[in-house]
Amino acid sequence: MCAKGLLQLKNIRLRNTLSALNVLRTHDMLSRVELAQELHCPGTAVTRITRDLIEKGILATAGLSESNGGRPREQIKLVADWKKAVGIELSPHRITGILTDLKGRILVREEVFLSEQLGIEEFVHSMELVARRLLDACEEEKLLGVGIATFGPFSGESRILGNVAAFPALDYFDIRKFFEDNFALTVQIADATYARALHEIWFNHAPERGSFLLFDAGAGIGCATVFDGQIVFGKYSNVGEIGHTIYKIDGELCPCGKKGCLETLCSIRIIEQKARALKKSKKLKFAEIARNYSSGEDDFRKIIEDCAHWLGLAIANQINFLIPDRVILTGEMLQLGERFCQKVNESIDEYVFPAFRQEITISKSDAWRESAALGAASLFVRKVFEDTKCLEEISAS
Repeated sequence: MCAKGLLQLKNIRLRNTLSALNVLRTHDMLSRVELAQELHCPGTAVTRITRDLIEKGILATAGLSESNGGRPREQIKLVADWKKAVGIELSPHRITGILTDLKGRILVREEVFLSEQLGIEEFVHSMELVARRLLDACEEEKLLGVGIATFGPFSGESRILGNVAAFPALDYFDIRKFFEDNFALTVQIADATYARALHEIWFNHAPERGSFLLFDAGAGIGCATVFDGQIVFGKYSNVGEIGHTIYKIDGELCPCGKKGCLETLCSIRIIEQKARALKKSKKLKFAEIARNYSSGEDDFRKIIEDCAHWLGLAIANQINFLIPDRVILTGEMLQLGERFCQKVNESIDEYVFPAFRQEITISKSDAWRESAALGAASLFVRKVFEDTKCLEEISAS
């Protein structure tokens, strides 16, 4: 009985320590009194927790607070660069990698843009180049791990890619084995849309209560559903393939093999395809199309606003089905600017059930270029704030 009681007491202390770290993760600095108020626990417990974590280097003192007539209080802050994590996003157009601290601040950023006629050799070489540069920038003892956010569905628990419609050369590519063989480390792998939702939860501080839908519009269309801070996903941690739901019976053939998928009506690929046909130019790139449209020009207005129409319809359908509190737009299509987002909103308004629309907030992600990579890095960062085993290892070090 005594041993069991001691074990329970140890678990309580670890949980209290994790709670303190999580509070300090979302604040610049707090006094011990303020921290105790946030945690609803005695000041003696906070004193013990902060003393131990300062000794370990996870927390640090940050001077005295301004006096309001009373005695100034010593401030405590999280040492954000105590540990670091690497996050890498794989997409058909680019590979983006970041090195981040515990608060999601980007310390190093690397990006490689990929050629249109991409082969597996170029892709693997570019991925290795980005990874090596980021790992070289991080002290070995500070690295928590490497997270990968990738497009394409997983074909099994091993996270091997399968049926990658946007890049068939990657079918059955084993990302984990590649990193084990070339870097002697194990990576965490996640769907890119799932990773973007993790970014909103961990580094953009999405509310812990309520629900939101995150729509990732780029080379494909993804949608993540979040309830009370938890992402809903299916088998093998896929968040679903809304981009391959059918919106036009007997429509255009999709690379996935079906006809009339949402991605044949709304995606970077389809915008480029139609814009090139219009201008009779095989070299026209999405970035150029986006600059033209976002600056107010009408060269590609119908193409892009048709795309906005279909995206808004897809969002409205999901709102009608799930009735979330918020919708967050993210992904490379945000390069099209406010003009595009306004058209998406108009389409949502047209198709959403009126009683639901008034209660829903629709916003854009403010870090869409790096959000998938940051979300991938958070697969390791979150362990410092959630995993009691990780905390025990820290305490023993």
